[in-house]
Amino acid sequence: MKHVDKNSLKHFAVCLLISLAGLYGVACAVGAALTKEWCDKQSYGHWCWMDLLFDAFGCATGYGLHLLVF
Repeated sequence: MKHVDKNSLKHFAVCLLISLAGLYGVACAVGAALTKEWCDKQSYGHWCWMDLLFDAFGCATGYGLHLLVF
């Protein structure tokens, strides 16, 4: 696997933490992820698909942990 930058790991961690709140948390995490990437597109001119992938992994992991706990 290629080197994973710190920004992608931050995307994963933030989405994981938000998604621990359940389905509403997942919805908020997806909204935050898309908003962040839209702002990056405005600033840098492109989407980072790797960040969106890590956002999805973070949402899935956070929701999975939510289901295990509750």
